[in-house]
Amino acid sequence: MPRSVSPSAAIDRLVAEGDSLPEFDVQAPLMGLPRIFQTTLETVPAAVPYLFPDAGLVEKWQHRLASVGGFKIGISWQGNPNHPWDRHRSFPLKEFAAIAQVRGVRLISLQKGAGTEQLKSAGFEVLEFGDELDTTSGAFMDSAAIIKNLDLVITVDSAIAHLAGALGAPVWLALATIVDWRWMFGREDSPWYPTMRLFRQSRLGDWASVFERMAAEVSKLVHGGSIEGLVVPVSPAS
Repeated sequence: MPRSVSPSAAIDRLVAEGDSLPEFDVQAPLMGLPRIFQTTLETVPAAVPYLFPDAGLVEKWQHRLASVGGFKIGISWQGNPNHPWDRHRSFPLKEFAAIAQVRGVRLISLQKGAGTEQLKSAGFEVLEFGDELDTTSGAFMDSAAIIKNLDLVITVDSAIAHLAGALGAPVWLALATIVDWRWMFGREDSPWYPTMRLFRQSRLGDWASVFERMAAEVSKLVHGGSIEGLVVPVSPAS
């Protein structure tokens, strides 16, 4: 069985795809659980973290990043290019330019596969680990360990956003005007991830203003801010 990102108290047994199923009394699809449990915004399970990275990998990346000074921000900009909405949800790496210009910030790539070719022409410094990332330890294992050694994650709407949220790490999510249902409308927080802050486009395709707002908020944090400023409190949608 492939190595898991984490032992989770919510999972009693993990069965890999293709393996024989154990005996069971009831089967329920994952997306049917909110109806079964009559979940509302007020009762969404949001106790984070519920994923815990390998302690040895966390220590390994702590040593690797020890020489990286400044405010460390992990970044991801490209989701699966085959996703039908990817042309709107993903954005070019160059959009991070405004954040890269904030004095004291160090950008660290969490990007895998598609989109990494943009690193060569970014026009600003991004620390990357290439094939070291999640190659030998298993999917998302190194990514999770790196995230636990960062000050902030800023990401496209992809697996990295959910990983950071599940790890209880401060994470900012850049969103288009039309989004996946989980992010809802008219709010800057997520009932699923208390440590997440949402930055939405005001006009479809306008990523520049999103990253200008992020850069201004990052500047406040780096120069006289506090960790509490990384997230907004969770509250029911109005």
